[in-house]
Amino acid sequence: MINRRNFLGLGLGALAASVAPVTLSATNYRETKPKAWDATKVDAAIKEIFGADATESKKVKLKAPDIAENGAVIPVTVEAKSATRVAILQDANPETLVAVFDVPKGGIVDYGVRIKMAKTGNVFAVIEDGGKLLKASKQVKVTIGGCGG
Repeated sequence: MINRRNFLGLGLGALAASVAPVTLSATNYRETKPKAWDATKVDAAIKEIFGADATESKKVKLKAPDIAENGAVIPVTVEAKSATRVAILQDANPETLVAVFDVPKGGIVDYGVRIKMAKTGNVFAVIEDGGKLLKASKQVKVTIGGCGG
């Protein structure tokens, strides 16, 4: 006869095993695409990551503030109906590439990050979807101490 503790222990063990992910993987783009991180121009970084140029599209929704009072923590969100890869870039710092995400099959593209910008510049979001590269951009004015600049 099985006692209650053994039954609960086996049940919790089976539950944990059933919800554990089978495999986790991530691409280290700093290792696999080092030239993308060294690129000082947005177009060059996009070509290094994706191998081609991206076209402007309303299918990519990029949200960022018009004016950022603190350039150290600028909230940026990227949304799209579907994608296999997402990149966030900016042209205000020497290193233009900010982040690259691989989207799992069936994944929801709704990413939010906080980026750092030294001065006023443009933020870009690029998605790869079905072999097409689509992008959106937005200018963010970085003020100094919230006093304008």
